[in-house]
Amino acid sequence: MSGINSFLKKYRETMEHHHGWQVELTCPECGNASLPVYSGWKPQSSMNFGDKPTIFADLTCAACGRNIEDAAGKKLVELFADARIPPENRKVFFLFALGALAAPVVLLIPAIVTGIALLYLLPVIALTFILPSILLLNYRIASIRNRCECGKPEFLFMGLLGRAYCYRCSCCGRLLKLRD
Repeated sequence: MSGINSFLKKYRETMEHHHGWQVELTCPECGNASLPVYSGWKPQSSMNFGDKPTIFADLTCAACGRNIEDAAGKKLVELFADARIPPENRKVFFLFALGALAAPVVLLIPAIVTGIALLYLLPVIALTFILPSILLLNYRIASIRNRCECGKPEFLFMGLLGRAYCYRCSCCGRLLKLRD
């Protein structure tokens, strides 16, 4: 049982987002250009699509105290405009899609060969493969942000840009855009 608990603990730690904002912003009210005051993050039920950013950080101007999440959204678009989704992220999605397409075929062959009797078990057998593969997909994508060229990966989640998660390494400043 301790093996499962340690696996689940490691899984939760890998999946956890570390929120933060360590990029200079210019306040539209007072014109102050500095690091904003980061007061944690706030969950949002709505997400923007396309090139519209969704910022979860609670950011205020260090000089005047005004909320500058709009400036953060513009900065997120500017920073990640040229950032591409890594090939490793695309490879994980391709392998997941390939497995999702191959699993029904592999599961249907025994049902056809042995007769219709196994067809009622297909949903159970399919769930047996689907749930672990979804966990594995999420784990593989999240583990991409646990590696960085600087050797000390500390990626901070900055927000969403469409459906892509935007991260910045707090050690070296490397930008990472992932899709899951």
